[in-house]
Amino acid sequence: MQPWLSFNFRADSMTSQADYVQQLFTERGISVFVIHSWTKLWSCTGIRLGSIVCPTAQHCQALKAAQVPWSVNCAALAFLSQVVKDDQYMADTWALTPTWRKHIIATLSQQLPQWLCYGEPFLSWVWIDTGSEDVAQKAVALARGAGVPVRNGLPGYSRPTFVRVAVREPSKFAVLLDAWRDL
Repeated sequence: MQPWLSFNFRADSMTSQADYVQQLFTERGISVFVIHSWTKLWSCTGIRLGSIVCPTAQHCQALKAAQVPWSVNCAALAFLSQVVKDDQYMADTWALTPTWRKHIIATLSQQLPQWLCYGEPFLSWVWIDTGSEDVAQKAVALARGAGVPVRNGLPGYSRPTFVRVAVREPSKFAVLLDAWRDL
């Protein structure tokens, strides 16, 4: 999730620690792979884009040998070639995400004060502990009924009382909040 941090996300990421990553591999046999998903950052659901930085060239070659030949299609490449040039989109994303996230947390703390919110201020999502597995399941069902995707914290995370919501502009979050009005 480091790309959400700021223009200088690489300085806060293991991508800026090449010597340390190499040392971990050489001295301790620890292979560090830095994986970034670009799908959410560039709002291109349906097009799967990501990148990976490998600890050595040999690691990279081994991954490429197992990579399916259609892992990036022509549409994704065309999209990628344009989106990387859109500096304003990224500047807006880095400016708005923390503001919208703060709004979501403040609104939830007023309307559902028993819920606890977690995560760093720059993140594009909010982990919410509803305090109850039943409430979490209802929250997910109500959100889906309103057409708003919300991730249940149980599968994959083993957090049955949690849900994860995406950070969106206040008008879009209002749809979710309305769906949750009776929780």
